[in-house]
Amino acid sequence: MPEKPAPALRYAEQLTYENVRDLETFCYQQLERLHEQVGETGELSFALEALSIYVSTSAGMLEHLLKTDPAVRTDWHRWWTHLEHHDAAGEADFRAGIVTVAEEAGRS
Repeated sequence: MPEKPAPALRYAEQLTYENVRDLETFCYQQLERLHEQVGETGELSFALEALSIYVSTSAGMLEHLLKTDPAVRTDWHRWWTHLEHHDAAGEADFRAGIVTVAEEAGRS
């Protein structure tokens, strides 16, 4: 039976320290699995190290957000929801659209 997906956070007010820690732990576990396959050297290893830094920085930002005034979290949530968030398929569609626009501009 497939695993039931975790509930999505809909509002910044729902964010807790446990959410941040759980997400950070999950990301590090995934990075560790990849690192074991990639090894200690090479471009992929460098990229994984950069992702590790990104995970740490993001977790720190989220923890800081939890310490701020609730009004600030609400403003952050409004800003965040205006960004476009893509999964892999959405990102591929987005990039294909860029290529299509560029090709059409080249024909003009």
